[in-house]
Amino acid sequence: MRGGTQWVAFRSVPGAMLKAPLPSAPEVGVGWRGVALRRVHPLDQFDGLLEETGLRSDAAIGVHVDEDYAYAIATSRRGDPIRLLLGVRLDRIPVIAKDVAERSGVIGAGGRWRKQTAARIAAWAVHAPRCADEVEMQALLGAELPGPEAADRLMELLGVTFVEEAIPDPLNLQSVARGQLAAGGDGAGNRRRRWFSSPG
Repeated sequence: MRGGTQWVAFRSVPGAMLKAPLPSAPEVGVGWRGVALRRVHPLDQFDGLLEETGLRSDAAIGVHVDEDYAYAIATSRRGDPIRLLLGVRLDRIPVIAKDVAERSGVIGAGGRWRKQTAARIAAWAVHAPRCADEVEMQALLGAELPGPEAADRLMELLGVTFVEEAIPDPLNLQSVARGQLAAGGDGAGNRRRRWFSSPG
């Protein structure tokens, strides 16, 4: 996964009323679907999307990827959101990741947070295609890695594969189609008339 992106995966539950573009998301793991978002949202909006998706689909996880760190939020219908800071040493958090560290609840050197959060995300992983254990999660939390690598490692532990391409925005597709028709002018209209004209 590249830096400067956001990505959402969720349990595929029949009949779930999800916000666009999630219903069109491809399969990313057994019983899971996922998609790269078309644009990077403020983290408050990103968290809100994940909390709603977790309620509607049983479980969801989202990742915000920066070049220097990654932020993840795991949600479910029956639990509080779990927020993760990935890719940085917890005793030496860079300035660029301070806001995310606060959002994730990292305190002091982060040892206690790391242990508690690893236990929580391992318990949440019963929803995921792969049940990651607490030891694996503890090893990831606090490991110094580039943001994209940290995000990839998290998804690998959960048995989920990133989809790099964002689903096209239907409004953009409509605009493109209108533009192409307008550019075609009379030629496009003539082609349509010829197509519908009777032989002879």
